[in-house]
Amino acid sequence: MNTNISEIAKKYEDAIRNNMAAIELELNSSVPEDEELVRRAAFLARHNYVKISSYSEVLNILHFVVQDATPATATFYINDDLFTCDCRNKKWCRHKLAAMFVLYQYIDSLSGWLENFRSQKLNQLSLFKDERTPESWLKLVENIYKVNLYNQQSLNPYLIESIFADMQSQIAKHTPLEREWRSLYQLFTHMALLSHTWKHLHPANESARSYMINFIEQESQALKDYIRLTASKSRLFATDPFYDTLQQMTHYFLVKQEGYFEERLYIYTLFWESMFNEKKRRELELDMLRAEKDFSSDVNVESIRAMFFLMLKKYDDLQQSLTQIKVDELLVWLDLAHFADRNEDSEALQMILRSMLPMLDEFINNWLATRYRSNFVNTFNRLCSKINLTDEEAEVLFTASGMYGMQPFSHYLIEKERYLEWAALHHRFPSSLAYLELCGVKDVLEYKPEVLLPLYHALALEEVSQKSRQHYKQAVRVWKKMKSAAKKSAKNEYWNQYVETLRQQYKRLRALQEEIEKGNLKL
Repeated sequence: MNTNISEIAKKYEDAIRNNMAAIELELNSSVPEDEELVRRAAFLARHNYVKISSYSEVLNILHFVVQDATPATATFYINDDLFTCDCRNKKWCRHKLAAMFVLYQYIDSLSGWLENFRSQKLNQLSLFKDERTPESWLKLVENIYKVNLYNQQSLNPYLIESIFADMQSQIAKHTPLEREWRSLYQLFTHMALLSHTWKHLHPANESARSYMINFIEQESQALKDYIRLTASKSRLFATDPFYDTLQQMTHYFLVKQEGYFEERLYIYTLFWESMFNEKKRRELELDMLRAEKDFSSDVNVESIRAMFFLMLKKYDDLQQSLTQIKVDELLVWLDLAHFADRNEDSEALQMILRSMLPMLDEFINNWLATRYRSNFVNTFNRLCSKINLTDEEAEVLFTASGMYGMQPFSHYLIEKERYLEWAALHHRFPSSLAYLELCGVKDVLEYKPEVLLPLYHALALEEVSQKSRQHYKQAVRVWKKMKSAAKKSAKNEYWNQYVETLRQQYKRLRALQEEIEKGNLKL
C-alpha cells in the first residue's frame, strides 16, 4: 500500500501542490483556530491515522478513512479539484487536511511545509514591529495573546503567571532598538496584554482568587516601574499617538472591564498621577467620564470623576461628588484620600476625610470584615493626623473605631492632656505592658503618674489570677512599673502599705511570695 500511495501521490503531484498552496493561502498561522487545525491534522497524518480505503484510477477519485475521535471519510475528486468530508465541517477540516498531508509527504517534506506555514506568523509579527504605530503594536500583542491564551476557556489559575510571562517574552523579542522607545514599548504592550488577559482572571474559589490578586499586584508593580521610567524620559513628538492610545486603553480598562475594581482603579490612577499630567488631557478624560453612559457594573463612577476634580482643583465639583458617598464604598474613597495625600493637597484631603467621618461607625462595624478593621482604622487615623480635626470630629472618629482605634486614640488623649480618660480607656479595654508602651504610657508616667496606679493594679491582679509562677513573675513586673508611678507621684507611704497588703492577702501563695521577695518592691 505504501508503494501505491507513493505512485498515486506522484501521479497527482500538480493537484496536490495546488491544494497545499490553497491551504497556505486560506489558513493563517497567526489565527489560533487555523494553527490548531493544522497541528491536529499533522498529528493524524504522522501517526498513521489516515488510510486510503479505495482508489478509482478511471474516475480519479480517492477515498480516505481518518481514525479520529469520531471516524470520518474524506473523498478527493481529482478531476473536479473537489475535496469532501462526511464530518460536514468548514472547507478545510482536519480530516481533509490530514489526507492531503499524507499525500504531500510522498512528494515533498511535510515538516518543511509546516515550518514555512508557522513562520508566516513570525514574519507578520515582525511587520507589526517594523511599522511603528499604536495600531501595529496593539495587533502584535493581540496576535500573541490569541495564540497563547485566547482559546483557554477553563484556565488553571495557577498557570496564568507563567503563561503571561511567556507572552511577555514573545513580545519582548520585538522591542525597538532605539533607547528612547524601549520604555514606552514595554509600558504600552504590558498594559495591552494585561487588558487582554483580564477576562481570564475570574476563578471560582477563594484560594484561586487570592492567587489572582497576587498576580495583579505583581503586574501592577511592573506597570508602576514602567510608568516611572517612561515619565522620566524626555517625550518625543512622535510618541503623542501612543500616549493618546494609552489613554483610551486605560479608560476602557477601568470602565469596561469587570472584576477587581479597586485593583483596576489603582492601575488607572498610576497613569493619571504620574504620566498623564497635562491639564488638557485630564479635562478631556473628565469630559469622557461625564459623557460615558455604559459603565461596568462594579465601577464607582463618582469617585473617578472626583479624582479629576481633585487634580484640576475643582473643589466645588469635588464637594458635590462627596455628597454621593455610600457607606459600602468607603474603601474606594479612602483610595482617593491617599491620592490627595500623595499629591499634598491638604484641602482636598480634609474634604474627603470629613465627608467619610459620619459613615465610619456603620462601615467598620457592619460592612468591614473583622480581620480588616484594625488595618483600616490605623490607615484612616494616619490620614486624619495630617488634618486638624475638631474635638467633636475626633470623638466621632474614635467612637467609630472602638477597640480597633485604641492606639491612635490613646495618643490623641495624651496630646490633649486628657490622662485620666487615657487610663479609663485602658481599663475599658485591658491589654498588656507591651501594648501600653505602644499607646504612650511613658508620656502618662511623665505628666500624670498617679492615674496609672489603678490600671497597673488591675493588670497585676489579672496575672495573679492565672496561678502559675510565670504569671507571678509577670505580675511582679507590673508592680515594678506601679512602684515607679507611685514614687514619681510621691506616694511612697501608700505604696509600702499596698505591698504589705499584697503579702497578707496572698500569704498562702508561696511561689508568689517568693517572687515578691525577689522583686524588692518596697520603697
